Amino acid sequence: MDDIDTNSNQVDPSTKIRQVRWNDDMDVFMIIALVNQVLVGHKRSDNGFTSFQISKAIESVKPGCGIVVSNKNVRVGLKTLKKEYAEVSQVSSISGFGWDVETGRITANSLAWDDLVMSQRLDA
Repeated sequence: MDDIDTNSNQVDPSTKIRQVRWNDDMDVFMIIALVNQVLVGHKRSDNGFTSFQISKAIESVKPGCGIVVSNKNVRVGLKTLKKEYAEVSQVSSISGFGWDVETGRITANSLAWDDLVMSQRLDA
């Protein structure tokens, strides 16, 4: 795992609310806990993971990363992960793009990459 950001818990002086800076290590512990819940037969509810399953993710992140997180932190982390997954899925489905299983990265030939960069510039 990468180095843990020891400043992941910060208090916003204007609201006195603890803010958590989510990181990749926290994603790993969250994902493992949620996958384990599904594997032991705890099915997801119609609108996502249950409060019990989220509590298991919270219990996993704390000892794994040394950071206390809330139900909301886990749900926001999960929402961000879903958004990033959708973006990766969309890009990797474009002709000329793919997914390298060994490196865990998107691959692209130069023509496909140039076309994507140009379309992003036109959209901006």
